[in-house]
Amino acid sequence: MKTVLTFLIASACCVSAFGEISHLVLRSQGDGAVFRNSEQKAEPIKRASFLPQGQRITVRPRSGIETIGAGYQFRFGSDTSFTLEDKAIGIHDGSIMVLSRKMGSELIFKSPETQVVLTGIGTCMMEVEPNGGLKLLCVLGRILIGSGQSKARLELLPGELVFAKPGARGLGDRINVNLETVVTSSYLLSGFPNADSLKNSLRNVVRAQKTSIGRTYRAEVGQAKGSNTFEILPIPDAVPEDDFPSAPKPPSYKIPDADPLSELLGRSPKRLPEKEDLRIRQGQAPRPFPTRLLRPE
Repeated sequence: MKTVLTFLIASACCVSAFGEISHLVLRSQGDGAVFRNSEQKAEPIKRASFLPQGQRITVRPRSGIETIGAGYQFRFGSDTSFTLEDKAIGIHDGSIMVLSRKMGSELIFKSPETQVVLTGIGTCMMEVEPNGGLKLLCVLGRILIGSGQSKARLELLPGELVFAKPGARGLGDRINVNLETVVTSSYLLSGFPNADSLKNSLRNVVRAQKTSIGRTYRAEVGQAKGSNTFEILPIPDAVPEDDFPSAPKPPSYKIPDADPLSELLGRSPKRLPEKEDLRIRQGQAPRPFPTRLLRPE
């Protein structure tokens, strides 16, 4: 069994000549996922099997599956439905986590109303929005996101989120979110067993920006229901910025009644006696130069 599993993992790490990624199922949680076979009957996705190409796969409620393939690791969350297409992954509903370990390769993700290209090394999560677009969040590393026919790429760093707008409207502005809330509340991150290296990386990145977002915004990013808008949800228990402790302010400077010069010297100023005028008086012969002393005329 171990030999067979090793062979399957090696096969999953290979990309065919057509650019398709073979997804090998590493883990199935809860009720797992199902797909419709040729007889249109629901068939469960089994561990150590490959996901079918061109078939709509649906993850059961309160369940999830984890796959690997060609330098990538994928997690498909609860109530997620998707299709493995030629050179792309079509996400119909739900959320996906992608852990990329391969520099230079590209992944194409299609939602009902938009399409993005993902490159870079790191961990990214994406979710289908009510408007048909995608919400993408970088958790670790450096992720580059492209949209439409443009070759330009938007860089996402940990804690940065962007919306891929529906109808080929491109990408929105980058938004910073609180990673501590994401890590603790997301099933894709905390609902699956994580390796020690991933745990340490998540712990370090959360510690690095733990308080910055809450003090600045005191809000969370909600869903995108319109084509160019998204919800901003206030955090009920957020501490107002005015309540945070700040450095003590020095007392304001008061102009003293004393003379400024006395304040500077620390004593009363004293006048020096007038110097004798050493300038040559009119009619007085100038003192001869040394050459004239040696060579008198």
